[in-house]
Amino acid sequence: MLYLNKRDNKEIYRGFVLSDAHQACEKVRMIISRIEKTIGINSEQSFDVRVILSELLQNAIRHGNTSGDPKVYMNVRIKGKDMLNITVRDRGNGFNACKIMQEEQKRANGKTPDLTECGRGLQIVKSLCDDIVFNRRGNCITVRKRLSYQK
Repeated sequence: MLYLNKRDNKEIYRGFVLSDAHQACEKVRMIISRIEKTIGINSEQSFDVRVILSELLQNAIRHGNTSGDPKVYMNVRIKGKDMLNITVRDRGNGFNACKIMQEEQKRANGKTPDLTECGRGLQIVKSLCDDIVFNRRGNCITVRKRLSYQK
């Protein structure tokens, strides 16, 4: 369902996703479809958004919900004509996002050996979006990506 408010925000999705890979994939497909219907995006942007959504959900599912609570909260909206905002929050303890991003950057630059997958998904997301913000606790991320209006 699409909601409009007085600030011209278009809510694409708001709710919980269970920690189930199949359901996460279905939600990503549904969100991409809603974005395409709302403002129309080209195939390159559709691919980028699909990767961003998938990485954020998988990170929250895989690393964030260690307490046994399988829910991940997600809010996807378009602000104004073309700014996509995606917020994903898990119920875990969080992590030091800056430290993880710096360690991954060092690995990418060849300054440390690549022994883990830690941080790789966040680097991919960072490369595909315009802005990335974590809350202090480290269990909520908001990314922004400007989309080309196609309609």
